[in-house]
Amino acid sequence: MNKQTNDIFPRRLRQARLMKGFSLERLARSVAPSVTRQAVSKYENGLMMPDSRVLIAFAAALGVKVDYFFRPFTVEVDRVEFRKKSKFPEWMANAVKEKVRAELERYLEVEQLCGCATSFSLPRKRVATTGEAVAHAGEVRRCLGLGCDGISNVIEVLEDNGVKVIEIAEDDDFDGLSGYANGSIPLIVVNGNFTAERKRFTALHELGHLLLDIPEDVSSKDIERICNDFASELMLPVSVLKSKVGDSRHDISLSELTDIQRQFGISVDDIMMALRSGNVISDKRYSGYLVKKNRLPDFRRLVETSRVGDEHSGRFERMVYRALADEAISFSKAAVLLNTSVGRVKSQLQLV
Repeated sequence: MNKQTNDIFPRRLRQARLMKGFSLERLARSVAPSVTRQAVSKYENGLMMPDSRVLIAFAAALGVKVDYFFRPFTVEVDRVEFRKKSKFPEWMANAVKEKVRAELERYLEVEQLCGCATSFSLPRKRVATTGEAVAHAGEVRRCLGLGCDGISNVIEVLEDNGVKVIEIAEDDDFDGLSGYANGSIPLIVVNGNFTAERKRFTALHELGHLLLDIPEDVSSKDIERICNDFASELMLPVSVLKSKVGDSRHDISLSELTDIQRQFGISVDDIMMALRSGNVISDKRYSGYLVKKNRLPDFRRLVETSRVGDEHSGRFERMVYRALADEAISFSKAAVLLNTSVGRVKSQLQLV
């Protein structure tokens, strides 16, 4: 094996192990024939290379193909900022980051093959208050040409404007993250297990982390609140919300809220938060709503029911089939990129 291969393999092995959530010890126990923890450490540090038998065993234990270990790295993910609950463990955070790196590598490779790269030009602004964040959300809506309408597919809109959005299925303790790849490619990651409403809101909250330049002396709690109000205004402008429910309310029906939920793809909880932020309802009224949710399980179930169809981006798959139609890639390459079989790719490709 040449030097480049020897440099790639240790990093790929570590990436695959972290994506699987394995410790060195667990990986050592999971392969057959078994190896020692010290041997795995030496492989990951480039001090020695495994023979073909051990290499196949690693691939089987980690759920990857053997050629995965020798695929060159094209992406470095840095400056990422997690928005997570405190109990989200470090090993899981590392697994998420490595999954993101692997997904983003595929994404950027297909963009290059198709010549479909998009530029990121959404405006960034210095803000210190929720009011300033809401005002900037209005500017971003204008840049996106949204007017007063809802966003039909948040992920597609972000990807069309140069933001790479990656969905990964994770524990509920993981909400999302945002950052940059290669120092310049804006990146948002959301939990694919969430409802459509929660994924949409999380993606726009993370966009807030990318677009809002918030002073360092603002507390973490206030930063989250600022990004929440930014996301809420992007999804459903307060002016539009007031036109539907009025400028001031005390009692409001769940039927009104679920109708807005379906129109704008925003959860009932987030609508109520927007009503409070827009002073349509009082803080006391909002607190009463939360108390009712906590005391009445049936009411909580009704409130938290998703009423929006699941949302995904089809951009990556479209680019793969475009490259295939243009004969830029083979069927086998398309199958690898889409993580599916060659037979399925052939059945899906219908040239017109």
